[in-house]
Amino acid sequence: MSKSLKDLKNSEAPVRERNEAPSALPKTFMEYMRSLGPGLVLAMTFLGTGDLVSSTVSGANYGYALLWTLVVALAARYFMVSAVAKYKLQNRHGDTSILQGFQRVWSGFPLLLGVAILFLGIVIQMSFLRACAVALYNLFGGFGGETWGVFLFSLVVVGLTFLLLINPNQYKLLEMLARFASVAIIAAFVFALFRIGSFDVIGFFKGLTFDMPPNQGPFNAIFIAVATIGAIGGSAVNLLYPYFMEDKGWDKPKYRKIQQLDLITGMLPLLVINVLFWVVAAEVFYGTGIPVSNENDLALMMELAVGSAGPTMLWVCLFLAAFTSFPAQARGFTLLMLNGFHLSAKKNYKKTDEDPKFRYLSIGLFLLLPILISIPGAPDLVLLNVFGTSVITALILPPIVVGLVLMTSSRKYMMEGYKNRWWETGILVIIAVIGIWSTVEIIRNFVDQISKFI
Repeated sequence: MSKSLKDLKNSEAPVRERNEAPSALPKTFMEYMRSLGPGLVLAMTFLGTGDLVSSTVSGANYGYALLWTLVVALAARYFMVSAVAKYKLQNRHGDTSILQGFQRVWSGFPLLLGVAILFLGIVIQMSFLRACAVALYNLFGGFGGETWGVFLFSLVVVGLTFLLLINPNQYKLLEMLARFASVAIIAAFVFALFRIGSFDVIGFFKGLTFDMPPNQGPFNAIFIAVATIGAIGGSAVNLLYPYFMEDKGWDKPKYRKIQQLDLITGMLPLLVINVLFWVVAAEVFYGTGIPVSNENDLALMMELAVGSAGPTMLWVCLFLAAFTSFPAQARGFTLLMLNGFHLSAKKNYKKTDEDPKFRYLSIGLFLLLPILISIPGAPDLVLLNVFGTSVITALILPPIVVGLVLMTSSRKYMMEGYKNRWWETGILVIIAVIGIWSTVEIIRNFVDQISKFI
């Protein structure tokens, strides 16, 4: 006789942890508005510098020709994050961590993801920290000098992040920062587009037709396309969403609808911001022969669009985009990494952050080690994002998507009646194929670029 669902919950793996005071479902419009938040925090965590640089490089070097990659990337991201949230809310084993689900698919998954997240997290945190420091360095008139100024402001950013992370209301602060940052960035780039006074509507819509233009600038078209899909479309950062859901008390199937609304409303500002980055870069730089090769070119773009106030606007936006990500991911990457190592070593902690090493690893690996990127001679922001973040993201994307397909498409892992429908599985399979394609193309272009320096 087969086990009942109740027996399975009680006998298999860790039982789902429940908050002592479960979050009530919203009923009125204002209650819905107050309930939303994890999706926006996650979206602004995504934004960082990868989206800003990828969208700007694409718009500057190729106009609107590769705009379709942005649509594909954000659609891929939505369905990946939705699948992650679905497993969190509707898995039949009571797993509170997505990595527990990956372990059920293959016992080596947690260790693989733990190691990958260690390296990915360090590279991404380096990118965010350098962006924050470069922005502050320019906003404060180059204080500290060209050699060590960025390094000094890196220390300031690390200090501010430390204070934020030890605050007991850190999630509420991150949510407030995400709301402010999204509004400020959208307002700045809408103003820039208004000052430009032109918009190639026909070119914009042609860019949605899956065109692949001839190579322009320092990066070829196919590489920019897959880098955009890789950097924006999905990565291990998607796995942070359940932690933000936990802060809201969303841990049962009944929260699925509010979670989906939350994710959609969070992703909308991300779409608007990326499109604005792209459009401003296309209108200002495309056809001028001026490639975007470092962060100073981003400031030049805003100066040409807005005038003397443009660079200041760019540095403020860059700081807000990066600082909404740096603190959230310092904690999030540590949780994911340690969770993977705990599961692979069969260590049982009720909560991952109860590990005595948690605070030291969080500070050492994801706050202090990234400071190395700000020392003289370190790679510039664009190079770090396009070749660093994109390469590692592309390598980790396929196994994550394959695991999600298997986990959310089978009654073996999902509660009765909650496994994926055929079209949901089909979309995830398509994303997996794109991820594998991205991996092959990025590695091929990465090798080509490296060979030029040998």
